[in-house]
Amino acid sequence: MTRATAVLSGLVALLALGTQCLGDDQVSIVEGADGIPVATHQARSFKLSFENYMERFAADDLQRPMSGGIVFTGSSSMVRWLSVEQDMAPMPVRNRAFGGSQSIHLWWYAERSVLPTQPRLIVAYIGDNDMPQQAVDIDNYMKYVGLFLEKVFARNPQTRVAFVSNKPSPSRWHLWEKYQAGNAALAELCASDPRLTYIDIVPTLLGEDGLPREECYLADRLHLQPEVYVSWTAVVRPVVESLWAEITAQDAATAP
Repeated sequence: MTRATAVLSGLVALLALGTQCLGDDQVSIVEGADGIPVATHQARSFKLSFENYMERFAADDLQRPMSGGIVFTGSSSMVRWLSVEQDMAPMPVRNRAFGGSQSIHLWWYAERSVLPTQPRLIVAYIGDNDMPQQAVDIDNYMKYVGLFLEKVFARNPQTRVAFVSNKPSPSRWHLWEKYQAGNAALAELCASDPRLTYIDIVPTLLGEDGLPREECYLADRLHLQPEVYVSWTAVVRPVVESLWAEITAQDAATAP
């Protein structure tokens, strides 16, 4: 058994237990040199720099209340999917992504970003900002994916979660092997739990030569051109539709 497989097996066992949480360890928080709080959990430090997003999400939830729908979340590639609510219509969708976030942020902010609407389905794009960090390996990345899922399933064990694969990008192509390892770990975890689904968007961005297609990216060679989300919709929407149909059919079958 490889180390990655062992870690995934541990995550599966913990998720099955539901209430036993790896994240019970104390989180220490100090003020950073720039005035932004820095939290540390199990030797991994992370800035708490997303208060503006959380306030925006809370305000939007007051203006457009939704309960039991679909929440998209993750980092900037999901933030920039500005048309996602329209692209998934008429399914009830909210975009609760926050740019620059990592797996540890998805876990830390779950109660304020994802869970307030009590989603039945979560679609997450997370990991793009984990991989460039030398101090964050695949095991650590998957640990926080698992901790996020524990929070989700503690709130509702029947919640469905779909993970969108981490994308290739020219500016981070030198790290593509690490990204592929992260995607493989995500896919393996999803294969282990019927509540989880893996969605592979990598083919939408690679050319026949196997390299990222430059025309898909903005000048920073990292973020996506708006038209790329047409291709993402073609891949993601059928999966979301299928999962949503299963959820609504289950609700109908158990309705009094």
